[in-house]
Amino acid sequence: MPTYRVLVRGKFDRPTQATREKLLSALEEPGQLFTETGTFTYSHHLGGFSFRVALDVAPGDDATRQAHDQAELMAMELLEREGYPYRDLTVSSTCMDDIRIKRR
Repeated sequence: MPTYRVLVRGKFDRPTQATREKLLSALEEPGQLFTETGTFTYSHHLGGFSFRVALDVAPGDDATRQAHDQAELMAMELLEREGYPYRDLTVSSTCMDDIRIKRR
């Protein structure tokens, strides 16, 4: 099964003062890890956010699309569960099986 590192980016869509306070109180040191459950990060400016996730998907011609759809759904579920308004989601990924390391 191919493994994808997927990055979902977006913007907060005019969060209320209560939501801003909730986001700021939960703000931690930004992590850049791709995990199976996903890593949600944002800055204290509360402009944009990122969601990084590592996914194994079924091989095939639509593997990239599957990875994008699954990661986007995971990000949307997290945002909606927490009550964070969002907009402008974009998804990019790298298939780890396609990476070739040049040895010297």
